[in-house]
Amino acid sequence: MSASSTKDPPSASSASSNANSCGSENDSTSLSDSVQAFPEKFGRTYHAYRAGSYAFPNDTPEQERLELQGECIKRLLDDRLYLAPLSTTRPPRAILDVATGVGDWAIQMGDLFPTSLVIGTDLSPIQPAEVPPNVHFYVEDSTDPWDFPQQFDYIHTRATSGCWAAFETQIAEQAFAALEPGGWFESQEVDGKVCCDDGTLDPNGPLAAWSNDLIVASEKLGRPAILAATLKEVFERVGFVDVQQRIFKMPINGWARDSRLREIGYLWGANVSEGLAGFC
Repeated sequence: MSASSTKDPPSASSASSNANSCGSENDSTSLSDSVQAFPEKFGRTYHAYRAGSYAFPNDTPEQERLELQGECIKRLLDDRLYLAPLSTTRPPRAILDVATGVGDWAIQMGDLFPTSLVIGTDLSPIQPAEVPPNVHFYVEDSTDPWDFPQQFDYIHTRATSGCWAAFETQIAEQAFAALEPGGWFESQEVDGKVCCDDGTLDPNGPLAAWSNDLIVASEKLGRPAILAATLKEVFERVGFVDVQQRIFKMPINGWARDSRLREIGYLWGANVSEGLAGFC
């Protein structure tokens, strides 16, 4: 589910940085009216910037679900926001959260690393107005060429399966180029395929059928929902070194004997149930 990797230090001659900012205050202000005019379909609202490039809604029910989803993943990681070897005594100078959603992860990282610059980008401006002073959000399409004025020490994605047409070229390669030497790229992703390791899931049952249909639909839409299974290979092809992959079980309901996993399972079951209308 989670993979992290680092970038080998290049020679001094090969190190580079981008010169242009991702948007001045005036640019952000002038965009605000248009990007907040969310189109409504099927009783849900969707992002206005690059409308249609992301399939899921952005309204209040979806924002609440995203917060629940983030809490589930954090609990699954033993209440950790990251697995990469970051240090609070030598904090990263700049952190990037790609497809930040409601911005909860970026805000928590800003609190944890108050001297770090934390940037979150998303198609929807649905993040809180009051955030730590070191946290900044921008309306961006992360599939466009990245244009930040600084390199990053840590880049993060979480639960973005179904967001990208080509994660390797659109995100992983850009992350590699945007990292400082020795920086880390971590993806905390959930496999879209429902499975059971004891063989008790009926392959012809409704849950398996729904999972398979969702994957087929995501592929037809051009946004495959099976990102997690490919992460390690993608990271290695892009050129990252010290690629580490950790796989966690995410229960969908309260079947787990372990009390911690059982609680996570109930929460994740609620996350799936609340997202069904948006997913389908």
